[in-house]
Formats: sequence, C-alpha cells, structure tokens
Amino acid sequence: MPIKESNLKVVREGMRLAVQTGTARALDVYGVRVAAKTGTAEIGTIKKYVNSLVIGFFPYEHPRFAFVVVMEKGPRGNLVGAPLVMRELLEWLVLNRPEYIE
Repeated sequence: MPIKESNLKVVREGMRLAVQTGTARALDVYGVRVAAKTGTAEIGTIKKYVNSLVIGFFPYEHPRFAFVVVMEKGPRGNLVGAPLVMRELLEWLVLNRPEYIE
C-alpha cells in the first residue's frame, strides 16, 4: 500500500504510547514491549452490553507477531475486557515461551 513510512512511524509510536500511558496499559507487561490500540463498542439501544477489543503487535522494536482479541457482548460494567485477556497471554509467554518475545 502506498503509505508513507513517516505516517506509519506516527501510528506505531501512538500505539506504543497507548500501552505506556493510555487505554492499553493492561498490556504493559514486564519482559515484552507491546504496541496496541483498544476499542469498545456499545450494543443495542439501551447499551446494556459492550464488545471489547484490542489489536497490536510485539516486540515493538522488531515486530514478529500481531494480535487481535475481541470479546463480544460483555456486561457494560465489566472491567475484564480484551486487554486483560491479552495480558494473561503475554504473561504466560514471558514465563513459558520467552523465545516468542525476544
């Protein structure tokens, strides 16, 4: 795709900042540098449920893996969303499969 490298750099840096200080802080896991973007979609007219999602890549400096986690129709007040599910996977990788994050 004809996208300027300078524009991609801005997107990558923004995704990294989302993990460091933004909505994707749940993915700030010791041992792996992740870049990500989160999202929430309210469902229905009374917005009782939400879809939670997170998309990203790692390791940040030399990406090898991309991920997407989507959790559908969770209760609106639920604090456990897609970023926390991905965090559990990243923590498992750090402990059990470090070759994937190096």
